[in-house]
Amino acid sequence: MGALILYFVEELDWIDSIYLSVMSVTTVVARAFLYLAEARIDKRHRRITKWVLHREITIDDLLAADINNNGFISKSEYIVYKLKEMGKTGEKDIMQICNQFNKLDPNNSGKITLPDLLESHL
Repeated sequence: MGALILYFVEELDWIDSIYLSVMSVTTVVARAFLYLAEARIDKRHRRITKWVLHREITIDDLLAADINNNGFISKSEYIVYKLKEMGKTGEKDIMQICNQFNKLDPNNSGKITLPDLLESHL
């Protein structure tokens, strides 16, 4: 139908009319499949997130989340562990953030103070 309209109304030759019709249909179908695939991936991510957030913490989790090996986990360690477990961030990203923090904390106090921040901008 589309090829006929392109041939008679737009005055394209038969090959161009058929080619344009097939490419248009293919593009529409591909976009529909892409949308469905993205919807499935989003649903799976939401399900994993829900599972991770409702799962009870185990001893193995505590040991894995204890970044500085002091025998307990802080709120920030817990958040980092859960984000990694949900797949929202990776070890590489966390290491880059830690390296950036270390540059802003020259005396290794574990805190970024206003003087530290002002010193880093000089």
